Amino acid sequence: MKRVSLTIVLFVALFLPIAADAANFRFQKVGGDVYAAIAEPGSRAASNCLIVVADYQVILAGAHFTKATTRELLDFVGTITPLQVRYVILTHHHSGFDALDTDFPRNADIITSQRTWQLLRKEPGRIKNQVIFFEQGLTIKRGSREIVMTATERGHSEGDVFVSLPEDGVLFTSDLLFNDVGGYMGDGYFRDWLMDLDTLDEVGARTVVPGLGAVTDNDGIKRFRAFFRDFTTEILRLAAKGLDVDAAKREFSLPQFQNMPGFRTFFDVNFRRAYNELKELK
Repeated sequence: MKRVSLTIVLFVALFLPIAADAANFRFQKVGGDVYAAIAEPGSRAASNCLIVVADYQVILAGAHFTKATTRELLDFVGTITPLQVRYVILTHHHSGFDALDTDFPRNADIITSQRTWQLLRKEPGRIKNQVIFFEQGLTIKRGSREIVMTATERGHSEGDVFVSLPEDGVLFTSDLLFNDVGGYMGDGYFRDWLMDLDTLDEVGARTVVPGLGAVTDNDGIKRFRAFFRDFTTEILRLAAKGLDVDAAKREFSLPQFQNMPGFRTFFDVNFRRAYNELKELK
């Protein structure tokens, strides 16, 4: 099976089979004209999104957009405002996802990190939208609201962007954070990712919208960081024994997380990625 097909299967098969007529998102207001689109388990939505209704326009932030999920997001926007989506902040992209992240409204500009743009431009699907990319940070001001975008070098992927809204006290982490669920880490850079979590904690947001799971606060960041440290510590313990990846996988033991939703679904790909990177530190 091709990598793109395997990874898409992993994403859409989070917890339950997909129901053809099921909603992909549950929408929740998290600030003044700011909404979280929370991916429903078992739906076509692979990640949460953020919707900001600003002066004269709407800004959408997220990743893993498909035609179905984009349509649902746009339909929801139509229920809360007559304004159109003007910008899509693409928080990250995984190489090989040629069927994703290209089906945006034609009048919407894509904003993303330079590293993510380098991945996206290599995909066979033609990018029809105008693209704005930046290296480290970009702030746009719409009325009284500032939308602050910060690019990490590496973490969940190469070039993750997190978005903060200082006036609303809202932080959108995208897939740098999973709140009490297991998610895909198969393209992660684990040494860098832990430092990214420290950075997210330092933002001090009142409301945190993760890449997967329910809306939370800084406690959600702390819980995921604790899980992340336990996960990588166990891998380093096994790597120190000089085991090959399959033998190490059989010995891996974190019973406190075995029943976390999604943990088993992504365990094989997450473990192999982490072990192959972290074994160099043994």
